Amino acid sequence: MNPLYMIQCTLDPKAFMSFAREQGLDPGNDELDFGYLGHAWLKAAFDDLAPRPWRLLMPRRPNLSQPSRILAYSDHPADELADHLARFATPAVTAVCPPERVLDKALPQAWPPGRRFAFETLCCPVGRKSRSGQEKDVFLIEADRAPEDELDRYSIYQRWFTAQVESVGDIRICSVKGEGFRLTKVMRKTHDKPRKSTHRLRPQVEFRGALQAGDGASLLTLLRRGIGRHRSFGFGMILLRPVR
Repeated sequence: MNPLYMIQCTLDPKAFMSFAREQGLDPGNDELDFGYLGHAWLKAAFDDLAPRPWRLLMPRRPNLSQPSRILAYSDHPADELADHLARFATPAVTAVCPPERVLDKALPQAWPPGRRFAFETLCCPVGRKSRSGQEKDVFLIEADRAPEDELDRYSIYQRWFTAQVESVGDIRICSVKGEGFRLTKVMRKTHDKPRKSTHRLRPQVEFRGALQAGDGASLLTLLRRGIGRHRSFGFGMILLRPVR
């Protein structure tokens, strides 16, 4: 299996907001879609090498003196990404994260079989409606099937998450808790009219818990793939830590 790298890009907050203005986004808008902004910067910085899944980690309070970070998984090491950034990105893009601020670590290829790991991840729990094919909150899809039942939103999200994880190789969810549900406004460019965009509400949930990996290959496959949809827009990156 090819090496998998965790990438860290430390972002200059003022340059990041200037880049937002270049994208036609209002940095002063409380509803600024940082998932779209991060996606746009990664694409502008690295083009086809842009890593995913990824997650934007920001200060709890808006503060232009404290940098934000993008963590991501990538098949490409930092020196390859930094070289592309230095050679081809515009000055405004490079100002957000100069090449020397692109860091990496290679994840181990060998993982102890059967070991448990704590995890956390931010996901967008959506699915496709069978008839229309439209994307929809998995809770609402379940409610359409059983309109008279009392449904627990988090239980539905947790079942969805467990199914997503356990479909990838020898991985078992030992425990999972969904929290922090909110509807977030996401922006997407239309394919036929790239200069126009659409805004839609999508669910956002943070999942925490513990998983057990039967083998290292399955675990690396899970990290490399991520969970759910919109992984290019800041959702689905699994962060591991020791079980305490």
